[in-house]
Amino acid sequence: MKPRRQLYLLIVATTLVTACSTTPQYVMKPDYDYINKVESSSKFSAQPARIYWVNPPMKREKAKDHVQD
Repeated sequence: MKPRRQLYLLIVATTLVTACSTTPQYVMKPDYDYINKVESSSKFSAQPARIYWVNPPMKREKAKDHVQD
């Protein structure tokens, strides 16, 4: 009974390690395209408003793969 339990734990641990290594990594960066659109549309409106970004809009980008030497 004990060897079978260890085998199951080993299979689960291996699956978790490989699953974590294959998930894509993302980086959050400000969405400058959207920020520029909002700010430029404010300039051309009848009553221009000053825009202060407390929480600027962010977009998710894939992180670059790091090559280890």
